[in-house]
Amino acid sequence: MAIPDWKPAMRACVDAVRPGGLFVFALVHPAFEQLLSTWQKHSAYRVQRYLEEYEIVGAIASDFHRPLSAYLNELASLGCRLREVAEPGLDPAVAAAARSATPAIDSYVCLPNFLFVSAEVSA
Repeated sequence: MAIPDWKPAMRACVDAVRPGGLFVFALVHPAFEQLLSTWQKHSAYRVQRYLEEYEIVGAIASDFHRPLSAYLNELASLGCRLREVAEPGLDPAVAAAARSATPAIDSYVCLPNFLFVSAEVSA
């Protein structure tokens, strides 16, 4: 998600995997970017521009929002077969231990912050 021209990068990764091998990647879940800051401000998660592609300017570097379908459709166009998608939430015990230092940490228990994708590279 931090690569502006991401499709050639994904193609290079897929090309580096032997046929039948797995290409696995993780990113901040595109449906729940800026989860903590939004939850802290509104006591809930809000999103307005999910279907658009846009730059998220950061203090150190930018990220780029793309809907989940952009990533999955690109995998399909590269001939990959989706094997598994995981959207883990934060362990409630970990959130409880961090609650005093990080207000609204429970947002990570209620909604996934990360997305993990595994796809088989075609033979």
